[in-house]
Amino acid sequence: MPNDAKLGLALGVGLVIVVAALFARKDVGAVPVHAAGTVLAPSPLPPLVPGAAQTAGATAAPTSEGRSHTVQEGETLISLAQQYYGDRSRACEIYHANRDVLMAPDRLPAGAVLRIPDLPASADNCPP
Repeated sequence: MPNDAKLGLALGVGLVIVVAALFARKDVGAVPVHAAGTVLAPSPLPPLVPGAAQTAGATAAPTSEGRSHTVQEGETLISLAQQYYGDRSRACEIYHANRDVLMAPDRLPAGAVLRIPDLPASADNCPP
């Protein structure tokens, strides 16, 4: 096989691999682009400080059973537990209150509305 054919084959296979990798990871690391073609900088995540102000997209409407929260991209149950309870170990409380919405504790779909239950003063439903 001539060297030109070998080079063309290697480049073709490499191109197929690159395209396949890009399509497989199309949502990972997506960079928003403005209509004018300028790249928008990602917004910084809010600090995880108890009592800090809510983010713009988050809702914290008090109800008789707690509050509700609209999941933003990049949020986790641990970050929500820190935000609402000041205790990262209370993430299982949020998961148990939302088992009908969440398929797994490590998958929070952006836009999902979660119930944030009020914690009883002494009860502990989370395993140690």
